[in-house]
Amino acid sequence: MRTWRIFAMGVVAMGVSSGCTLTVPGGGDGGVGVDGGDAAPAQDVGPGSDGAVDAEPGTDADSPDADSPDAGPPFTCTQVATSSPVLDGIIAMDPMDPHPGDTVTVLVRSQTTDRQDAPGMELESTSASGVVTWPTHAMAGGRAVYYYALSDVTLGDYCLVTRINGADEISTKFTVTPRPVGPPRCNGGIYKITENHQWTCSEQPEWGNEVYLHVRDENGVGVPNATIRLDWPDTTLRPIFNDTDPPAPSDIPATVQTDGSGTFHGWNYWPTNDNGYMVFKVSVDGCASDVATEITTGWWETDNSGCRFCDPSFANRNVWGHWSYSVTFELDLSATQACLAPSDHAGQQGCTVEHIHHDPNHQACWTVP
Repeated sequence: MRTWRIFAMGVVAMGVSSGCTLTVPGGGDGGVGVDGGDAAPAQDVGPGSDGAVDAEPGTDADSPDADSPDAGPPFTCTQVATSSPVLDGIIAMDPMDPHPGDTVTVLVRSQTTDRQDAPGMELESTSASGVVTWPTHAMAGGRAVYYYALSDVTLGDYCLVTRINGADEISTKFTVTPRPVGPPRCNGGIYKITENHQWTCSEQPEWGNEVYLHVRDENGVGVPNATIRLDWPDTTLRPIFNDTDPPAPSDIPATVQTDGSGTFHGWNYWPTNDNGYMVFKVSVDGCASDVATEITTGWWETDNSGCRFCDPSFANRNVWGHWSYSVTFELDLSATQACLAPSDHAGQQGCTVEHIHHDPNHQACWTVP
């Protein structure tokens, strides 16, 4: 049985661990990466992220124009009926409950067509912003998975329909609602991410898939016993490889804690699911905090065109999609916004870099009072 293993670190060095070990049993013997899988996934959705919303830098995502009664009634629309005749698709969104300024990831997964055979498909949205056509943002699979990134959404309904060669394929509808109050400042500051680093081929240990999470105060000193959230995108559908099967609760921890030096070191047979990449969104729990995204081992050792991220001299590095990450949060007393922070993709620079669960052309931030 594969396991989710958590290491409490006293001394941290890349690829080396010491201290106490807590082992949380996991399920399944599947490898890593996106697997095709012919069965439709169970409709058991994991937890969403903690308040990540999307706004241009320097703007107020909570401006009265977006949520004010004077703005008039929210836009409404009616979803068109579709049967997904080409892909026999499943459509999902992250977040499922978006708020003004968010970027919404829309994912369509075929249950019958593999990625290499997938036809081109565009997404059309109808909302208060008008009718907008969105190109495919990224592709994954096994069974073909299309990603779209809808930036800076506004209050009201969004009716979505995808089209293949001009014909309606699959549709859905979501409603953007006013944004709730988020976590407060802690000690007067916001935990900003100074590093979301995907390890390079030279940094990566053989067969390694590790994560180092550091929490530091405003002076750069490690914060002991800080609680860190590990959230899944709302597109994640159970069962999850290397986890327990529903209806049993997931063995993947919802939170982890730093050790006495302010560091958490985790290692596991990374969980994956059929419905796109299994991504973790990481933040400091209970505090206004940036959110790290793209923490995933979903990217295989080659990109979609066959380019290998690590050259053959690193034969046992980044194999089966094994990637490692370092994320550092540091308290910033002058910050006014928290933001969604993507990976630096340092390990993928030799090939095509795909961005998932954020829009690389739209900085995701929200104002913290």
